[in-house]
Amino acid sequence: MLTYGDGQEDVSGRGLTPQDSEIDREEATMDLQAVNWEHHGPGSWLSICSTPGVRWVSAKTGTTRFHEIADGLVMGWTKKLTLASDTNRERCPEPELGNAWKYATAYFENSRANAFGVVQRSNFENRLRVHFQSPNTNDEDVAWYALRNAVYAIGRRVVASMDGIGDFAVIQSESLRFFHNAFSVYSELLFRPSGLMAVQALIVMTCFAELLGSPAIEYMLCASAVRLAQSKGLHRQPSRAWNLSRSEILHRNWVFWAAYFYDKSIALRSGRPSAVDDDEISCEIPNELPGGDRSDVDMAIAAIEHARICAKISKQLVSTRAFSQSPESLFNIMETLENKLQMWRNSLPDHLSLPKQNESLPVRNSRQCRPDILRLHYTYWGSVITLNANFYYPWISSLLVRSAPFFEIQMAKISNRVAEASREILSTLKDTELDVSFSSPVVFYFPMLAVINLFIYILKMPTLETVGSDLALLDLAAGHFAKVHFLTSSQVSFVFAREIAGLANKTVRRASLTGSAATNRSNDYPLDLLSVNMSGEPAPDFVSNANFETLDTLSSEFYNSLSAAGDMIIF
Repeated sequence: MLTYGDGQEDVSGRGLTPQDSEIDREEATMDLQAVNWEHHGPGSWLSICSTPGVRWVSAKTGTTRFHEIADGLVMGWTKKLTLASDTNRERCPEPELGNAWKYATAYFENSRANAFGVVQRSNFENRLRVHFQSPNTNDEDVAWYALRNAVYAIGRRVVASMDGIGDFAVIQSESLRFFHNAFSVYSELLFRPSGLMAVQALIVMTCFAELLGSPAIEYMLCASAVRLAQSKGLHRQPSRAWNLSRSEILHRNWVFWAAYFYDKSIALRSGRPSAVDDDEISCEIPNELPGGDRSDVDMAIAAIEHARICAKISKQLVSTRAFSQSPESLFNIMETLENKLQMWRNSLPDHLSLPKQNESLPVRNSRQCRPDILRLHYTYWGSVITLNANFYYPWISSLLVRSAPFFEIQMAKISNRVAEASREILSTLKDTELDVSFSSPVVFYFPMLAVINLFIYILKMPTLETVGSDLALLDLAAGHFAKVHFLTSSQVSFVFAREIAGLANKTVRRASLTGSAATNRSNDYPLDLLSVNMSGEPAPDFVSNANFETLDTLSSEFYNSLSAAGDMIIF
């Protein structure tokens, strides 16, 4: 009998072998030798662009135009999932002394990338001083080379945001040159003898990959950082016999927990597996930062504690194994994790809180408008959405639930939770002043996640009293992405929010004219919405067979029209 890592048995009594597996989980994927593909889990924000997602939206809006809109979103996003094929393999010149110090100072004083104290400022500056005092010395320390260039890359972006001038394309090109310098020694960081600095370099590179407009390769960079950290035992609390100083232990622990935070956050956003097994961790979460004030410590600890809840969500609700559980079991797990999230949020100190609903946001320079605090709350609302995604997305929930009063009540609660979390995210956009040092999760991912989920809510119940304010929030989001387009000199451009806001408005007008109160049902998930394809023909057998992986795969016709790198996403 097959057993899993936690010792629980496979109750089906058989292993997942090719002979007796009920579902061919790779049936809808493409030849891996022919396509550079990227997997996103079923609860991913991109799930709406899957074949069943497109069918459901098309049925609700009464138009097939969403097929083109979804294709445009996926095409635009997948171009950012890999490094450009023309990436310069030659190392570029590093900045001269003045700019090097300027970028390093900006990194330490104004960047959100060092929130966990991954790089100790005094140590870095001492090493940098020696580096410039002996310019002709042949420095073979690849970890130091990667770290300082990764710091330069982020620092260049921060300097640009502080100056408030410059063309984004030029700024990004300059910062990318430093990042490519760091990336040029990527394999050496992993496979040559190294110390803690190699892990630091990979974490800082991950931070750069999260910046707005950067190549979205943070999943692989972070996985490498985590694997290297674990290979050095950073996930274990150091033995007293090692005679490490308190500051050394603190630094080791912060480096590991920084990698952990990014790993769990990225895994939940993408629906991909984490590289960390929480059962293997004995490393303590520090309660002080070297040279940091109390607020920085509170911020870092809160982020880590939330990441630990994200780990539970990923494992218990988003994993492949989770779908083998009954809906009742999943509801119980969701309630437990929902309570954990609420307790986490209630435990936040006042200086990390955002104003309550219906209160105006403070001015930008106040502590409560700091982007790192905003991200902290975005991660909370985003995790609430992900927690409920399996039962909120009709093309998924139709495979999990059956018609019964109990399920109808639960589905109504779930829809309300997701809608409220989406509103919370979008309501902050009007007071968010963007700059080029912002991270992609804050500027792109969480707003887009909220847009998609509020759009779904409107389509489910287009005659609710809240629909007017919800449509206004979609318009606000469209304006937000227009600002991103302007800020990045068209380098980051997505019209998806504007286009689906138009679809939502038309759907609401049509519903008001027909007086279709019957559409106001949060559990409106009839399977017949998924049973007709875009040409009007019956859906293939995989719908009735509940082939989950096939349901959540984009149409092959779409991929045949793409030539960009990273052009396949499997949900």
